[in-house]
Amino acid sequence: MTEDVAIEAARFLLENTGDYRVLKRFPKASSFDALVADALVGVAVDVETTGLDVEIDEVIELGMIKFLFDREGHVGQIISTFQSFNQPNVAIPKIISDLTGIHAHDVRGQRISGNDVETFLADATLIIAHNAAFDRPFCEALVPAFIDLPWACSATEIPWRSEGITGTRLEYIAHSFGRFYDPHRAIDDCNAVVHILSLTLPRSNTPVLSALLQNARRIDMRVFADGAPYDSRIELKRRGYRWNDGQNGYPRAWWKDIPIDDVDKELASLEAIKNGKALTPNLFRMTAKTRFRRQV
Repeated sequence: MTEDVAIEAARFLLENTGDYRVLKRFPKASSFDALVADALVGVAVDVETTGLDVEIDEVIELGMIKFLFDREGHVGQIISTFQSFNQPNVAIPKIISDLTGIHAHDVRGQRISGNDVETFLADATLIIAHNAAFDRPFCEALVPAFIDLPWACSATEIPWRSEGITGTRLEYIAHSFGRFYDPHRAIDDCNAVVHILSLTLPRSNTPVLSALLQNARRIDMRVFADGAPYDSRIELKRRGYRWNDGQNGYPRAWWKDIPIDDVDKELASLEAIKNGKALTPNLFRMTAKTRFRRQV
C-alpha cells in the first residue's frame, strides 16, 4: 500500500465515524484541471500592513498570484506569483509581527518596486482580494497601477451564507471546504483565494468564481441619506442602511447599495421618512472599477 493510499484510507475511516473531520492543506499555487478558452487574466492580491488605517499605516508585504479564467468562472493555469516586502517608516507593531510573523529584519532595506508591480499587472483584467475594501486603498496608495483596474471581493461578493457557509473569514471558508492553510502571509492568503475560487459552491453547485463574477459585474447606486433625522435611524437600519463615518471620503451618513433600476423607488422611500428634515440623498454609481475605492 502506497503512502497516499494509506492516508486516504485513514481519512475515510476517521470521517466515517461521524466524530472527526479531516482537513487537507491547500497545495502551493498550481494549475487546475479546467480548460479555459478565450482566457482572461485574474490577479489575487493580499497585503500585510502595520495597521488598519490607510492614512497612517503602511504595507509591509504584497503578494499576488496571476491566473487564467474564463467568463463562466472556471479557473485555469497559474501564470506567475509575486511577493515582496516593504520597510515601513515606523517600527512594525508587536501585535502585527505576532500575527504575521513579519519582523524588522525581514523588511529591512526592502522596497516594493512600482515598476515591477506595473509589469505584473500589465495584462490583468480583474483584481480579486478577500476584503477588497481593505486591500484596495492600501494597494492604490502603494502603486497607482491598481487604480483603474476592476476589483472583486471574495469575502462580500459571494453568497456564502445562502450556501451554508456562515462566516466570511478566509480560514473559515477554507475549513468549510475541508481545507486549511497557514494564514496572515500575503502569498499564502492569495494561494488560498485562488484555490477557493476553483471550487464549487455546496448548495447551488455553482463554480465559486462564477458567483463572484456575477456580483462583480453588477452596477449599483450607492445612496447616502444625507441629513436623515436621528429618529429615522431604526427604519434605515431595517431597510439595510449602514453608518459611514466619513473617513473614507464619502458623506458622513447612512448608506446602502441598491440595484440601479430601484433608485426611484428608494428615493421615494427616503422622502417618506424625512419628517420635514433637510434629507438630501447623495448618489454614487458603483461598478467593479469604483466599488471598493475610497472617495477622493
